[in-house]
Amino acid sequence: MSRQDRHDEGDRGDEGDQAGQTDSGFFDDPRHVNWVVRALIAISVLSVLADFFYHKHAEYHFREWIGFDAVYGFVSCVLLVLAAKQLRKILMRPEDYYD
Repeated sequence: MSRQDRHDEGDRGDEGDQAGQTDSGFFDDPRHVNWVVRALIAISVLSVLADFFYHKHAEYHFREWIGFDAVYGFVSCVLLVLAAKQLRKILMRPEDYYD
């Protein structure tokens, strides 16, 4: 038995049976996180593969490129996260701001 298996068994004890303790969330289990990541990758691959099976009627030539919409969406999402990280520096308040 590996160390990780022993750790996992220790986490699944009688934690939920004791008063005042709640069960862990869905994403606390690494197997669920891996499942969601694999599902998102599969959906992304299917989205790009779908571009091979239909003709696009795009207004601009670059919109007809294979996988353009998937790449555009991914890059836009990354840019939004980076912009939010910078905006946080401007909007963040000290921990005791509302005290």
